[in-house]
Amino acid sequence: MVEALGYLGAVFALVAGFIAVRQIWPAIPASAELAFTGVAAIALLLIGIMLRTLDHEAFGRLRSVMWLTSTASLAAAVGLLTGPQFWDLGPAGRPLVTEAVVTAYAVMLWWRYRATLQHLAMFAGTAALLGTGIAQVWPGIILPWGSGFGLWVLSLLWGIGAHRAYLVPRTAGYAAAGIGLLVGAQLTMDLPAGQALAVMTVAGLLAAGVALRRVLLLGLGASGAIVILPQIAIRYLARGAGAAAAIFAVGLVMLGVALWLARTRTKA
Repeated sequence: MVEALGYLGAVFALVAGFIAVRQIWPAIPASAELAFTGVAAIALLLIGIMLRTLDHEAFGRLRSVMWLTSTASLAAAVGLLTGPQFWDLGPAGRPLVTEAVVTAYAVMLWWRYRATLQHLAMFAGTAALLGTGIAQVWPGIILPWGSGFGLWVLSLLWGIGAHRAYLVPRTAGYAAAGIGLLVGAQLTMDLPAGQALAVMTVAGLLAAGVALRRVLLLGLGASGAIVILPQIAIRYLARGAGAAAAIFAVGLVMLGVALWLARTRTKA
C-alpha cells in the first residue's frame, strides 16, 4: 500500500509539473522539450542504477518503474529529435527510428535486470516496430490484417521463447504473448482465414492453460472467447437462435474447464 501510494504521488507530481510548465511557459520551444525529456531519461536511468535492490524487494520494483519511465521519456525525446523541428525524417522514418531506438533501449534494460515491466516494454517496442515496418513495406495494401498476422507470429514465437525460459520472467512472457495473439487475431478477422485463426487462437490459449495449468492463459483464452466468438457467431449464425446457442455452448465448455481446474492443482 505504501509503495503504491508513493508511485501515485510521483505521478501526480510529474503531471502537476507539466501543467505548471505549460502555464508558465506556454510557447515552450522544441529544444527545451527535447532537453527536458532527454535529461529525464538519463536521470531516471541513473537513479535506477544507483538503487541497492538487494536491501529490499520494493527497491527492485521501484527501479523497474524508474526504468520504464525512462523508456517513455526516451521515446518522447527521440520522437522530438526525429520530428520537423530537428532531423525531420518524415512520416516514414520518424516512427521507425523512434521505435528502433526505444526497443533497443528496452532490450538493454531487460538484459541488465530481468524485470516484468522491462519485459513488457521490450515486447511492446518490438511489436510496434514490426507493425510499422510492415506498414512501410506494403503501405495500405495488407493493412490491417498484414500487421495483425505479423503481430500474431511474433507473439507465438514470444510465447515459445518464454516457455523455454529464454524470455524471463516466464509469466510476463505468457501475458505479452497471449495479449499479442488475441490482438493480432482480432486484426485479421476481416478475412475468413483470419476468423479461423482467431478461433484457433482462443482454443490454443485455453488448451495451453489447461496443459500448463496456467490460470493466466486460461483467463486470456476466456477473454478472447468473450470478444471473438460472438463476432463469428453473429456473422455466420445471425438467423434464429443459432448465435445464442453457439455462445451458450462455449460458455458451458468454459464452465466445465473451470470446474475441472478447481478440483485439481492450479499453478498461477
